[in-house]
Amino acid sequence: MNKKIQFELLSVLFAIVLCGLFVLPVFYRTGSNYLFYIPNIFAIIVFITFMRWIFMLKYSPFARNNVFRFVMIFLCIPLFIYQLDSLMEFTGYMDEHGLTRFFKDPLDMDNYAFSKYIKVQFLFFSTSSLITIILLPVRMIRSFWRTINTKHGV
Repeated sequence: MNKKIQFELLSVLFAIVLCGLFVLPVFYRTGSNYLFYIPNIFAIIVFITFMRWIFMLKYSPFARNNVFRFVMIFLCIPLFIYQLDSLMEFTGYMDEHGLTRFFKDPLDMDNYAFSKYIKVQFLFFSTSSLITIILLPVRMIRSFWRTINTKHGV
């Protein structure tokens, strides 16, 4: 198996494991009451994957694939809209209902401390995924320029 494909598969596995490390504590404390699992998982996966492609594109099997790079430039537009909408929904829910509503016993003081964890990790990964969604098309355009103008650059 090609080393670039192995690296890509290991990176995807790493992203899934890291996502589980951040989302599983939320699942154990809130169960099915937490409404933002899919946007949270999406933000974590997008952040890790896009950050890897921004800094280590030459180690990816897609480094010289023009179709992939072109698609990623325009795919970032709906991804940005979805992630921004998810962030706005989360902040709206947080402002209207509060985060202790996710818990079975909202009066428990431990839940207040854990709700801060939920808020901070969701906001961190959402904003960081928005930033990487903005930066990835710039990196792909730079990659196009490098492959056209240099022999070995990506």
